[in-house]
Amino acid sequence: MKGTEEFILAGNNKLLIGDYKGAIFEFTKAIMASPLLPHAYSSRGYAKLEMRDYEGAIYDCQQALNLHYRMETLSRDMKGETRSSNNIANPTYARLYSILGIAKLLQGNKDEALLLLHSARLLGSSDAEDIINSYYRD
Repeated sequence: MKGTEEFILAGNNKLLIGDYKGAIFEFTKAIMASPLLPHAYSSRGYAKLEMRDYEGAIYDCQQALNLHYRMETLSRDMKGETRSSNNIANPTYARLYSILGIAKLLQGNKDEALLLLHSARLLGSSDAEDIINSYYRD
């Protein structure tokens, strides 16, 4: 029987060849096996974005954000740490906010998309900055 890691690997391989439907299937199996694993949600969200399932992409990315945040909070609490604002760049959050922003933009919600893309840019996404420059030249 396949484990979560194999489902994620299979999903990533399907993403690489453009088989987004197959990738969604594999990431869904990973989520069913480990429902608290944020990476499976974020990757499935990307695949849904490519399939033009914007609502599905938004849902999955929001799930991934919530799970990442909960995991970070739990980890900090266990270590007795407080949140540090020194390290602003965060590629995981940047990717998620970027996918959310693109999905909102493609839905026609430009104001919310701009806010999300700016968040992605502040977290280190150069792609988000390129999208902002392309779509918001006024």
